Amino acid sequence: MGRAYQRKGRLTPWRDSQRTLRKLLQRHGRPGSTPDPQYPFVALHRSDVWKLEGVQGEIPQARGSALQSWLDEQNPQGGLESHLYDLLADDETFRESAVYALLQQYFPHDEWQNILIDVGLQEEAFDGFGHPPYIPVGTTFHDRRELASANLHRPIQGGIWGKQKEEAKSIVVSGGYPDDEDLGDVIIYTGQGGQTEGRHTHNQDLTRGNASLVNSMASGRPVRVIRGAGKHSVHAPESGLRYDGLYRVEDYWSQPGISNFLIWRYRLRAIDSLKEATNPSLPPAAPTLTSPPPTGNSQPGRRSTQVQRTIRSTKIADWVKGIHQHTCQVCGLCIKTPTGSYAEAAHIRPLGRPHDGPDESDNVLCLCPNHHVAFDFGMLTIAPNLTVLDRTTGAQTTLRIHPEHKLSEEYLSYHRNHHAW
Repeated sequence: MGRAYQRKGRLTPWRDSQRTLRKLLQRHGRPGSTPDPQYPFVALHRSDVWKLEGVQGEIPQARGSALQSWLDEQNPQGGLESHLYDLLADDETFRESAVYALLQQYFPHDEWQNILIDVGLQEEAFDGFGHPPYIPVGTTFHDRRELASANLHRPIQGGIWGKQKEEAKSIVVSGGYPDDEDLGDVIIYTGQGGQTEGRHTHNQDLTRGNASLVNSMASGRPVRVIRGAGKHSVHAPESGLRYDGLYRVEDYWSQPGISNFLIWRYRLRAIDSLKEATNPSLPPAAPTLTSPPPTGNSQPGRRSTQVQRTIRSTKIADWVKGIHQHTCQVCGLCIKTPTGSYAEAAHIRPLGRPHDGPDESDNVLCLCPNHHVAFDFGMLTIAPNLTVLDRTTGAQTTLRIHPEHKLSEEYLSYHRNHHAW
């Protein structure tokens, strides 16, 4: 299946594949089994999905040295049946369903990501944000261990998967808090903490997972929602846990809960289409003032988003905001929030058609929300000498710069010309 996904040749000779197969069996085979690749390589030909070609005479049925000798002598080519190979290569939906079915049936408690990467069905590690590979919306799981194996929700007990300094990856809606309201496309979710042995005994704090949901609202990054079985909601599954797709955090606030202790609440709304959800990668750590800008993308791909100006967290954006300490380069404002400073990354030459600007640091400014909007609408322009012209007032100021953050005059000129009036 990995060869089909990578569009490599359908067939591979035994001598070229035996070492790879042995390593895969050693890593992912059943505990206590012998990692001998020759038997599955040959025995699968009796099914409708696997073919052996280049064979002379009868194919041995037995295990052991006779089979090994036959393989060494014949060196047959093995691979998926041609129609199945083409389906897996060309039909993403079919491939996703087939991979998921095999993983759930044969590897329910193994680390799916390790298997997917080893067989070539996933190119890099999933960063935990957005829609996970090969997990269709509506997928059900028996328990939290299966959720963790699928990299859908790692905490075995906690309802929020997220750290204080980053966005939340996922939440579980299971009726653990009486203040939760599950309306289907809209969820009023209660933060974590404040409980002792299932009872509210103290106030919740805006830390850990609670803070991560605030960060999700600030960045616009979607959060996975998993619903657990129970009588708390008509939208809950009958049993186990179910992945119900991506939601955005629209609002958060604090109030006394049913128990009169302070709780944090969040309003999440379902994203209509998975194509609306961006899935950027976060840097492994916050950038330092002397760290070089990360490698960007000179030809970023196009993605549709729920809101045209959804703020995205990328390595480039985080580096630019970090180098300027989240301070607006136009006005010097640094907005403080309960979970840290906030600023926005503004592309000088916009991404996507017809502008096709690059997602690179010399095409990005660190701005406050007001000046981000003004810049996008052409109410602010920047001259070659980095003078900022406010077209509303006619005022001129000097752009705040950092020696490590170079800006491209080509992109500044494009912005001026694009908004010339």
